Amino acid sequence: MRIISGNKKGKKILLPNPEITRPLKDNVKENIFNVLKHSRNFQINFQGIKVLDFFSGSGSFGLECISRGASNVKFFEIDSKTSNILFRNLSNNFEKNKYEIIKKDFFNIDKKHLIETYRPDIVFLDPPYKIKRFSEILNFINSLYNLNNLTVILHVEKTKIINFENFKYNEERIYGLSKIFFLKTIF
Repeated sequence: MRIISGNKKGKKILLPNPEITRPLKDNVKENIFNVLKHSRNFQINFQGIKVLDFFSGSGSFGLECISRGASNVKFFEIDSKTSNILFRNLSNNFEKNKYEIIKKDFFNIDKKHLIETYRPDIVFLDPPYKIKRFSEILNFINSLYNLNNLTVILHVEKTKIINFENFKYNEERIYGLSKIFFLKTIF
C-alpha cells in the first residue's frame, strides 16, 4: 500500500495485522479520490480542509488527505497495535500539527461535541464489515445534516443505506466487495 498523490506520493504505508483490520486497497482508495476530485457533485479541493477518519486502521484515507493538502485529520482507532502502526505512518511522513490520533471507541465518544467543535469538511467511515452496530453509525451520519460536509462510507457491497432524508444522495460505487456511498448535506 502507498500514498497515491500529493506531496508524499509513492510513500509506503505500513499495514496492521489483517486479522485485526481490513486495509483500504489502493485501487479502491484511488477510485474514491477520483470521485472526490472529478465528480460534478463534489470537486473537492483538499487544501486546508479538516477530516474525521473513523475506524482508521492504517490511516490510508487520512494520510492521502494530508498528502493532498488537508490542514488537519483526526484519526479514530481503538486497537492499540493498529494505532501504533497508524502513529508510525503519520510520524514518518507528516508534522504533528497535521494530525491527531484518538484512541477511543467510536461508540463511546461524544460525537456531537466533536462535530460542533471541529467542523469537518469530510467525514470518512470504514467500519469493520462484520460490525453489529451499523445502525448506530447510520444514526450518527444522519445527525450531520446541519453541516456543510461530505460523508463517505465504505462498507460491504450488500449494504443498503436507507433513511437519509437530510442528505442529497450523490454517488454510490461498487468495487469488488466494497460499496462506497458519498452523501452531501442538503441546504
